Amino acid sequence: MDRPPMGPHANELDDDEPLFSRRRNHNEANFDITAMIDLVFMLNIFFLVTTVVAAQAEMDLPIVRHCVPTDPDESALISLVSPNPNSVTVFLGDGPQGEGLTDREEQLQAVHRSVEEASRAGKRIILLKAERSVKLRDVKRIGAAATRDITGMELRMAVIEKE
Repeated sequence: MDRPPMGPHANELDDDEPLFSRRRNHNEANFDITAMIDLVFMLNIFFLVTTVVAAQAEMDLPIVRHCVPTDPDESALISLVSPNPNSVTVFLGDGPQGEGLTDREEQLQAVHRSVEEASRAGKRIILLKAERSVKLRDVKRIGAAATRDITGMELRMAVIEKE
């Protein structure tokens, strides 16, 4: 026995239609990760390079095997002391004795004069002593002033450990 459709919209239902409507086909979400992969590879390369450079920055210097002691009596002595990180004081002689030179131009002229006098006195070695905290640029600057226009003299350098 056929039952008549019930409800207000009973006549609108068709036998071919499902009870629940189908979900619409949505386009799949596309995500292009090519740029992200490139970025990850670049970061890997960056970290590899910086790690290698950082590892090479710490350098173990070889131990001195053939060392010749320098006689202070036969050398022109110049001592460099760094009272603070931004300046260097130069003493003409062994260690911080007397009044030091703090003016950069005055340092260069006094060092050159001192080495010329030592050369005339027959000294053949310039011994440049520097505290560990003295910057390399200051050691190079004073060393260049000491050897400028001087022939036949040997420049030797020493580092003084501060306690």
